[in-house]
Amino acid sequence: MKRKSYTTLASIHLGSESIKMHIVEYRNLDKVKTIERLSRRIRLGEATFKNKIIPFNLVNEICEILEGFKRLMLEYGVEEYILQATTAVREASNQVFLLDQIFNRTGLKVDVMDMPQEIFTKYYAVRNTLRKNKVVEPRDSMLMMDISSGGLGVTLVEDDKIKYQENFHIGIIRIKESFGRMRAASIHFNRALTEYLSSTIDPVRRLLHEKKVRYLTLTGTETELVLKILNLDENQRIHRIKAAVFLEYFNKIVRMNEAQIISNYGIEEAAAEIVLPTFIIYEQLLTLVPAEELIITNDNYIEGMELLFIGQKTNENMRKDLEQEKLSLIHCIGERYIYDKKHVQQVERLAIMIFDKIAKNYGMGDRERILLRAACLLHDIGKFVSMRSHSKHTYQLIKSTDIIGFSEEDKFIIALTAYYHANTLMGNTNPDAPTLSKELIPVVAKLAAILRLADALDRSYGQKVRSCEVSVRNGEMHVLAESKVDMALEIWTFEDKSAFFEHVYGLTPVLERVGK
Repeated sequence: MKRKSYTTLASIHLGSESIKMHIVEYRNLDKVKTIERLSRRIRLGEATFKNKIIPFNLVNEICEILEGFKRLMLEYGVEEYILQATTAVREASNQVFLLDQIFNRTGLKVDVMDMPQEIFTKYYAVRNTLRKNKVVEPRDSMLMMDISSGGLGVTLVEDDKIKYQENFHIGIIRIKESFGRMRAASIHFNRALTEYLSSTIDPVRRLLHEKKVRYLTLTGTETELVLKILNLDENQRIHRIKAAVFLEYFNKIVRMNEAQIISNYGIEEAAAEIVLPTFIIYEQLLTLVPAEELIITNDNYIEGMELLFIGQKTNENMRKDLEQEKLSLIHCIGERYIYDKKHVQQVERLAIMIFDKIAKNYGMGDRERILLRAACLLHDIGKFVSMRSHSKHTYQLIKSTDIIGFSEEDKFIIALTAYYHANTLMGNTNPDAPTLSKELIPVVAKLAAILRLADALDRSYGQKVRSCEVSVRNGEMHVLAESKVDMALEIWTFEDKSAFFEHVYGLTPVLERVGK
């Protein structure tokens, strides 16, 4: 009998190879009890990566599985649910029709996760496991490689901060589909696949060549195959494998054909054809960084879903940690393009003071707050390309960069906010200006208006404002800025940038300087 103080949650992951559902009762992260785990095999990845479409028979099968899950959710009295789809659904050209079928037949709404969101969800689950089991120290450097059916995510962590992140479309099933004919026709398959992977991940090799990485952490469904071949318990929470041991097995595997792999290791025929690509990918990852150990945990995507959902809902400290973790990568992107750290941090600090004072009354919350912080930190990176029209280059750089933990829409809003803090949004006739939907105009306008004022308060890049107070009264927003030096440039720029803020918020910005 469920106690009333607990909430029943269903987490459903619509993946490339299976549909999984966990039902748990929770009070907080320390009080979680799993009461049901289900997994149904369904091969979406092969269909999507080969034909870019999920055929109707599989659409029907998905709906039937989810109808069964929905009945079980009702039996357990599920109060909350999260249903997320990843690579195969994300890349299907008939995604919209699939989601519509699911909703019409089950009433369930599906969130399709962008690749950086997917990688972050897995990363957070693995990082949580390694921390809880004290496998790695905060100072240890770790390269996390997530290999899914359709993609590879590379995440570098140093001093407990995300320092680098890149995603590639070279997952195991995608490779299998691309190289299927060559495997059958060429004795040089191994060499061709190795050269293909090496050239694809070479940009990462160049960026990481001086990094001293202690651990290479591997995630993805194919890690189960590696554990089986190495004769390790697949149900064990964490495995630590010396790199030299893995390479011994690799040298054996590359000399075998599929029949020998099946015979020697008891691998099913359907799985045997992806053993070699898996081992070659891992061997190539080891060439990126000479890690001492490989670490494999048995965390799945669905565990990350639960962790993030429950943690953000019940743990304020975790919400703050998540925000800082996401922003740690934003800083690294800024460093890559030689941003002025003191300036952007000053702009961020001033922008958040304004945001926190007015956000609640203008329909903004935690999501808009972190998007504003990210835009503040990156608003000048286009100067790395050219001082002229730098906001255009800033927009393009942000749009073309994978930012772990942020959706494509989030990234778009950050890029637009950075662009329109320096360009006209209302009545813009520039044909080269980024276009945005009517739905995004309000949020971009609100964030850009704040960023304009915050940037104006550090127009000299001298951090003249030591502290400030923001108050709202009688249709005016007063910014009381403390400074011991002349602020003539900041005052003039602030007044020049105030009109747009007034149009957006209906508040007249007033800057008052006090010297102490």
